[in-house]
Amino acid sequence: MSDVAPDGSPVEVYLALPFEADLARVRAVIPPDASILDLGSGPGRLSNPLAADGHDLVAVDDSAEMLSHVVGASTVLADVWQLDLGRQFDVVLALSHLVNDRSPARRIELLKVCRRHLADTGVIVLQRFPPDWSPLEETGSIGDVGVRLFGVQPFNDDGFAAAVEYRLGEQTWIQRFEAAIVDDAELNALAAAAGLIVRRSLDDEGSWMLLGASRKVY
Repeated sequence: MSDVAPDGSPVEVYLALPFEADLARVRAVIPPDASILDLGSGPGRLSNPLAADGHDLVAVDDSAEMLSHVVGASTVLADVWQLDLGRQFDVVLALSHLVNDRSPARRIELLKVCRRHLADTGVIVLQRFPPDWSPLEETGSIGDVGVRLFGVQPFNDDGFAAAVEYRLGEQTWIQRFEAAIVDDAELNALAAAAGLIVRRSLDDEGSWMLLGASRKVY
């Protein structure tokens, strides 16, 4: 399989990435029988087991190949940043560092999409790069997937460009991307502008964050 998503994410790599720790973190903060919206779901690493738990789940991604691996959930092929499903959910998942988009306008738009689809008593689970992280060239592994970050180039105004090499078996993929670090002050400001409030961190690094609604959206 050589398919990649529009952002360059290799489908086979995302199918191979371990998910148990991320799934446990999400399960710990969502209520039983919650309706869930998974933004940028990929191949269903979390959508599939959460749907198997009995949750009413909608998985959204801009890659048809990614969505073809989602099982037990409804799927929507769409641009996450322009999404308007006309319904609200008990839980919205905004993972895979979507909020670290280099564009400030897209960062706020993501949180507005989250709020638009969030029930007033619901929660958002958001994943970002750790706020004190400085991208440097490094090599490691995630489960069976070898990962090498390289070619890091900071921008003078904001953010950085980099490339990541994935190795799985004898196959190799290179994905180039641009991103920005979102610290606590900016996340609080983005949340407030979108009618949200940052409740707490779910890990020691401040990478996994829990948000809730601060006001109604009309």
